[in-house]
Amino acid sequence: MTPTLPAVRFIGRWAGLLLLLLTLFSVFTDLGGLTLRPWDEARLAINAWEMSQTGNWIVTTFGFEPDLWNTKPPLLIWLQAGLIRLIGPTEWAIRLPSAVATVGTLMLIYSFLAKFMRRPLAGFLAGSVLTSALGFLGEHHAHTGDYDALLTFCEVSMGLSLLLVLETGRSRWWVGVGLGLAAATLTKGVAALLPLPGLALYILAQRRGRRLLLRPGLWLVALGWLAVAAGWYLLRERTLPGYWAAVNLNELGGRFGTALESNAGPWYFYLASLAESKFLPWIYLLPFVIPFALRHPEARTRRVAWFAFSWAAGMLLVLSMAKTKVAWYFVPALPWLAILAAIGAPRLATWLLNKVRGRGARAVLAFWLIAFLVLPPLITSLHELRDYWRDARRDRSATRYLLRPGYALRALRQEAQPPAPLTVVSRYSATTLKPSTVFQGDSGYNASLRFYLAAYPHPVRVVPSVAIDSLRGPGYVLTVSPADSARLRAAFPRAAYRLVGRYNGLLWTLPATP
Repeated sequence: MTPTLPAVRFIGRWAGLLLLLLTLFSVFTDLGGLTLRPWDEARLAINAWEMSQTGNWIVTTFGFEPDLWNTKPPLLIWLQAGLIRLIGPTEWAIRLPSAVATVGTLMLIYSFLAKFMRRPLAGFLAGSVLTSALGFLGEHHAHTGDYDALLTFCEVSMGLSLLLVLETGRSRWWVGVGLGLAAATLTKGVAALLPLPGLALYILAQRRGRRLLLRPGLWLVALGWLAVAAGWYLLRERTLPGYWAAVNLNELGGRFGTALESNAGPWYFYLASLAESKFLPWIYLLPFVIPFALRHPEARTRRVAWFAFSWAAGMLLVLSMAKTKVAWYFVPALPWLAILAAIGAPRLATWLLNKVRGRGARAVLAFWLIAFLVLPPLITSLHELRDYWRDARRDRSATRYLLRPGYALRALRQEAQPPAPLTVVSRYSATTLKPSTVFQGDSGYNASLRFYLAAYPHPVRVVPSVAIDSLRGPGYVLTVSPADSARLRAAFPRAAYRLVGRYNGLLWTLPATP
């Protein structure tokens, strides 16, 4: 049985409200604080901003040219473009879809475990696990405008709906399966199908699953998904031929059969990523709790655990076989690992408490078990807030030149009278369209800078450091590195300056040049 310590009973009674408050704090605290990350958030932001300007809702562009480097379907871009039109080109417009999707994912899992499974403590524990996992809460998921948070929400919706079909037999849940699968496909294309091998094995391994193959709902969902997927890709290819060839190269055989952009790794790449940062500290607990989950005495709970295990293990197998390996590809499987932990951990805790003798020892153990529910999410949230400090410490890295101008441009844009004409001194000119040139000199790719230039209310000129001596006043110049500031001071000894932005960019006021 589950431990009945007073603190555990309190958490179980108020689990939904506690999890909601924890989630809102973890996800929305300073959501718009960091500048847009160069990989891949800023590129999607440019796609969305240009879509909001052109009104072309079919073809995504970068530099107002068709973007065939990013070939994903545009559901996320549509949401971001709509928010840009509504609230302007801000970090919130780009990140709000991911943040809302993350909250939705956590609430779906809690509702399933608390209401259908009647295990509110397990629902809270699953949410606690996820909000304390850097892979789920951090960059490329909850806190950035990337595809993966929305993909995770769609896949969890699909998976939980399928579980409800299997467990209740009610056909209405096929609607959730179909909508989740279609939305996942329109979010990240073929990535929506990664859980299917594991699901197929789970369904074929049990009698009620095999009977599912005879139900018309399954085939209606399959036909509906085919209509949505084929309809989108045919429309996109007809609008601008060449798109399907790019999809084949980037998403289908190319990404599976070759290591694109040097993103290679050993077969245990994803396990190592989980152990290093993405699923700490829970990855080290999983080997102990999974057996308790898979051997749960209640049949329904045991089936849910095997479903979650099949989903995560199937994704891990497929992704490990692919040549291209990127750490966040496995993040959509983390909710299912959290469900396994939520089912198995209470049984492990009960077993430990029953093994301990003595009131004092049991009290100490109980204290740490309760702390393990609450402390990791708070620690992870505070760790995420330190992103500002990490940006500040990147002084010797090229990352400084990718990120720092955005802080200053954002601060200047928010002033009552943004300075103009403005020149930005940057190692990267933001004119290069392909990321492959990111560290190859003054003309390198910087989608983050490009977004802040587009959002600035006046035209901005970007020049490399070597062009400082040729600048002419009057006007304003923004520098973000000590070397550039020293060079500008030497060239214009009478120029005044002031600090702007969180990381002390310098805005110089150049006098008129004779």
